[in-house]
This record gives sequence, C-alpha cells and structure tokens, in this order.
Amino acid sequence: MLVRGVVIFLFLAINTVLSLDKKWTFFIFAQQWPPSLCIEAPRKEHTCSGLPKQVKTWTVHGLWPNKGDESVKHCNDKWHFQWKKIKSLEDQLEASWPNLFSDTNLTYLWEHEWKVHGTCAASLEATNNELRYFQKALSLNNVTAFNPQMALEKAGITPSCTKAYSINAIQKAVMEYFRMDSHVKIMCTRQRNGRTVLSEIHMALSKTFNVTRMPGHSTSNCWPDDQIYIFPISDIHCFQ
Repeated sequence: MLVRGVVIFLFLAINTVLSLDKKWTFFIFAQQWPPSLCIEAPRKEHTCSGLPKQVKTWTVHGLWPNKGDESVKHCNDKWHFQWKKIKSLEDQLEASWPNLFSDTNLTYLWEHEWKVHGTCAASLEATNNELRYFQKALSLNNVTAFNPQMALEKAGITPSCTKAYSINAIQKAVMEYFRMDSHVKIMCTRQRNGRTVLSEIHMALSKTFNVTRMPGHSTSNCWPDDQIYIFPISDIHCFQ
C-alpha cells in the first residue's frame, strides 16, 4: 500500500507540473535600477536606508513566467520557500538581487519571488527547484547581452543628477543593444517634486532564455513627453 501511495503521489505531482507548463509560454525578466527603488519605497509603505556597498549596477526584480500580458502566479502555495536551499547564494543575492527595504527581514524579497513566481517556473527543467530558479536569474543578470547599463552607456546615456533623457532615446538604446525588433517594457517612477526617474526594464525571454517579442499590449508607464532621470548609485537622491 505504501508503494502504491508513493506512485500515486508521483503521478499527481508530474501531472501538476505538466499542467502548470501549459499555463505559461515565456518569461519576463525584470531588472531594476536600485536608486529608483529607494525613491519609490515610501509609496510602497517601506523604508530604504540606502544601497549596500556591494550593489554596483542594475539588479534583478524577478524572473516571471507569463502568458500574454499576465504573470502566472502562485502555482504551488504548499511549496514553501526555504532559505537554507539558497543560502550558498547569499553574497550573489545581496549584490545582484538585494532586498532594499530595510524595514523587512533579509529574505523578504526572495521568499515573495519564489512563492509568487518561482513555483510556476518549476515546470521548466532549468528552473525546476528553488536553487536552480535563483541561480538562473542571477546568471541572466550577469550576462553581458542582457546588461541595461552597458546598453544605455553605449548610447551615451549615463546616470546624472542634472541630465535627463527621452523615453524614445532609452528605448532605442536598449533595442539596439539587445538586437530586438520590438519594444521592451520600461517602467518609471515619479518624485514628489515631479521629476520622472527610470525604474525598471522588462524584457521577454523564451523558455530557452533567448530574447523574444514582448506582447504588443504590454505597455510602459513612462509618459511620451517625460524627461527621464537616472540617478547615480553614488548619490541616489541627488541632494533632494
């Protein structure tokens, strides 16, 4: 009876994974500019006390299974996050996927991302457990071909407290660097003084982790006429 029970359990688990796989078709790989997250923190009812010294460039927000313009979420709420499974990645996580909200515990962001998105990604072999999921997102963030900072710098777009850029210039720089024929999703946030700052860049990746077309109805939230600032990591508030 015990053997039969194990077989039934495995059968159900496999079927569950297969059914999850049918619910999503590509990833959204979301990268964020850390100074902007700190600016946005109060709106999310959180506190950012500054950037850790190991944060030097764009960081991961998440690797999200998607179908159309919607994230596929909460695929297995019984598959709980276990810090011990990824503790070996702690240094990499704090540099490339940090939790910048100082009013939360260390693992707050990673637990959220695993519970909401990672359990859905588990239907793919490359991300089929907690460790592999976080390893894959971290590795993508370190790939030169997916590096937003290099994309922007190549086009002469550099962090500054005083110089702003158009959304069209940012889109063009990213599309040319990533060799894309469709727009990426660019996210902005706004300071209380009215200035718009670049917050995130989202690109679509296939299940083989190649750049693919973003759904046409996925839109950026930056306004066409915005002058967009990218504050330096060394001065995240630009004296404001």
